[in-house]
This record gives sequence, C-alpha cells and structure tokens, in this order.
Amino acid sequence: MLSIIIITKNEEKRIRACLESVKWADEILILDNGSDDKTLQIAKEYTDKIFKFQNEDFATLRNKGMEQSKGEWVLYVDADERVLDDLRKEIEATITFSDFGAFAISRKNIIFGKEINFGSYKKDWVIRLLRKKDFETWVGKIHEYPKFKGELGYTKNSFLHLTHRDVDQIVLKSLEWSKIDARLRLEAGHPKMSGWRFLRILISETFNQGIKRKGFFNGTIGVMDALLQVFSLFITYIRLWQMQQPKPLEKIYDEIDEQFLKK
Repeated sequence: MLSIIIITKNEEKRIRACLESVKWADEILILDNGSDDKTLQIAKEYTDKIFKFQNEDFATLRNKGMEQSKGEWVLYVDADERVLDDLRKEIEATITFSDFGAFAISRKNIIFGKEINFGSYKKDWVIRLLRKKDFETWVGKIHEYPKFKGELGYTKNSFLHLTHRDVDQIVLKSLEWSKIDARLRLEAGHPKMSGWRFLRILISETFNQGIKRKGFFNGTIGVMDALLQVFSLFITYIRLWQMQQPKPLEKIYDEIDEQFLKK
C-alpha cells in the first residue's frame, strides 16, 4: 500500500494537477498549513483525509503526515510537483520488490517557464519515497531531510517541478522562509551583523550563485535565478540584523509617535 502526503498552503492554482498526478495511489493525505483560498475545496474532490494546521514548519508537517498514513510506503509530493507516468510505473514496481529503506527522486525543474539543467539543478535529488517501518523522523525547520534505517536508492525517473513561476511567487516565498532562517541563525548565536558583514555576504553569495553554481553562464534565466537566490539570502541577514537589535523597530516607531502626540 502506498500513501501520498501533500503539504499545502494557498495552492488553488496548482493543487488539482498535482492531485491528478497521484490519484492512482492507495491513500492521499493533505496536510494544510493555513490556506484561505479554494485549496481545500479542490482537495476534497480527491480525498477526505485532510488535516489542518497553522504556521507549522515543514519537518513537523511531514512527521504529522507519516503518523497519519497507513501505507507500507509513503511518497511525499509538493503541490508544485507532478508524478509523471514513467515515475509512477517505477514507484509501483519499486515498492513491490525493493529492500531499500528510502529512495531519492530527481526533479526536472521548470524555472520562469523553461526547464533548467545547470548547477544545483542538474542533479536535484530529494529523498521523498520512504518505507514506513524504516522511517525515523524528519529534521530541520527549513531544508528539512528524513532520517531512516537501511540504504538509500535512486530512481531513474523524475518529478516535474514547476518552481519559480513568477517574481511574486519567488519573493513571497523568500520573505516567508527568511523569517525561519534568521531565527535559526539568531538562536545559533550568529555574530552581530554589521556593514562589512553585509558586504562580504553580498560578494560571496554572488560569486557562489553566479560563478560556482554557474548561474551567470546560463543565459537570462540563469542570471535572474542567481540574483534572486542572492536576494533571498540577503533578506535573511537583514531580518537577522533586526532581531539582534536591543529594541524592536516597531517599538522605536511607537515611541516616536508617542512623543509626537505629547507635543
């Protein structure tokens, strides 16, 4: 038996195609993290196993999904991913005969409407197919990964991943993730941010994304993607700077207004 776990939040434009691509599975579970659009209305057409949460991190949601699943194998699929027919057939054969504890699945990444296959996107492996008896836990509030017993296998076929659909989607996602990332860095005791640290991060991450990961050598989309990745990390460090201040910025502005009203 195979269970599919999908995490959602305001995915009304993409969730139907995702669900269509996995409706062959024995069980579909939706772990919703606070949708206020038509996502759950659409999901109810495919499953009645819908669990509602609010502002949980991805590792927590993935663990909750595993707890509720009934399958011997569990496949995690994001709302912007599609299980293509060749991958479906491979998964069905794999869970029948395999002795591996988990499988990594590569992704065909569609960025700004074009398939990208360079740098970190060339071998974009994600561990998503897990044998339940060998599963231990998901860890990490962002960039989460599973712990499991046994060996890791690799599929021949890939997910279709419809990511970086437009600037709004990328920026909003970066803003949301930066809150978690900055908090983790603060709790880990990151040195206090300063002007020279910002400059160093800007230079090093531009080199990492543009040169080391070859973004600047892969046309217009490669350049745009590299710079957006730099932006995403830079926002994290700006948030970290805010968190490191002795007084919250909102409090400072409240005090300014209080002084103004007194005068």
